[in-house]
Amino acid sequence: MTVYLDVIWLLNLFIDFMLLKLTSVILKRPVRPWRMLLGTLYASSIVLFLFTPLAPIFYHPIGKLVFSAVIIFITFGYRRLSLFAQSFLTFYFSAFMIGGGLFAVHYFFLSSESYASQKAFSTLSYGDPVSWLFVVFGFPVLWIFSKKRIDNLIIKKWRASEQAEVTIKVLGVTIKTTGMIDSGNKLYDPLSRTPVMFLSKEASHGLLPETLFNEGGDLYSMMTDESLNKDWLSRLTMIPYRAVNGSNELVTAFRPDEVVISHGGTVLLSPKVAVALTEHRLSGEGDFHCILHPDMMLHGKTIETAS
Repeated sequence: MTVYLDVIWLLNLFIDFMLLKLTSVILKRPVRPWRMLLGTLYASSIVLFLFTPLAPIFYHPIGKLVFSAVIIFITFGYRRLSLFAQSFLTFYFSAFMIGGGLFAVHYFFLSSESYASQKAFSTLSYGDPVSWLFVVFGFPVLWIFSKKRIDNLIIKKWRASEQAEVTIKVLGVTIKTTGMIDSGNKLYDPLSRTPVMFLSKEASHGLLPETLFNEGGDLYSMMTDESLNKDWLSRLTMIPYRAVNGSNELVTAFRPDEVVISHGGTVLLSPKVAVALTEHRLSGEGDFHCILHPDMMLHGKTIETAS
């Protein structure tokens, strides 16, 4: 049987990269490109070792665990044991989830007669029972499917505890308030595709210019308003949205310097976001004063976690 080592290595390189990337996504832990590259190259090198006298070491469970630990160390580094163990176990979870999915889909489409020819599901020959072509196309599909399911689980978890502490910084002004994570908020800036969050006037405590809360105004009026300096004017935009009554409206929004969210013992630095302003109360009970976009949580960078 002819074994194309370069093809096997390239396929493993692709799979290892996707697994490490999925691990990073699940952990919400950004990885520097050079670390991801080195981790992927090291992980894929096992293909080469399996064709050397060192192969028995890598077939042994302890050898596999040590090899995997080095992969995690290269990719995610080491800060403390709990974080390292979390990364290690999540990497295995990703591998089992994708690998199990591939086998499940493959055997789902096999007829009962086909099982007899599989030699008790032997995987000794390269390419059987799961063909390389099936892996090439099936792996990305299952990767995307798994990521979507994990994102949905995260959102459902947030909905059980929807409130978060929010800190908004803009032009030297710091606003601290309580926000609600609204999974139904699908509003984006149509030009930049930036997610939009809402902030009530009540939360600003007079720290923001009064003019910004004049609903129904237009950007030109604000541009000519002497109470707004050039720094503020450069941050403003108007975002169209559909009101509760079905009418199309415009809302004033600004681009903050940063938005930090504290939720469930985790502190996240939000990605780029537009802060839309309203003079109306967002909560009848007054228990929150801003509405967060789910993308702020899904794509936020973790800057602190509970120990």
